[in-house]
Amino acid sequence: MRRGFYLILGFTFPGFWAFHAEGFASWLYRPIQVLSGTRTTGWPSFISACLIYIGVTIFFELFARTWSSIHPE
Repeated sequence: MRRGFYLILGFTFPGFWAFHAEGFASWLYRPIQVLSGTRTTGWPSFISACLIYIGVTIFFELFARTWSSIHPE
């Protein structure tokens, strides 16, 4: 299950980053733009997309570890 999750995560990141840079959930990278004083969307959206994927990974790992401790093989 973990290998499949990380495989899907790795293959979908570039597409998600491009979709995010086009304006999807732009409110997530807007504070980075304001703090840096830039209007570009490339690297601020990359940072926020990375943070989103890190959050999803942490949530998945917590779920997977809890699930495996509840249902040992």
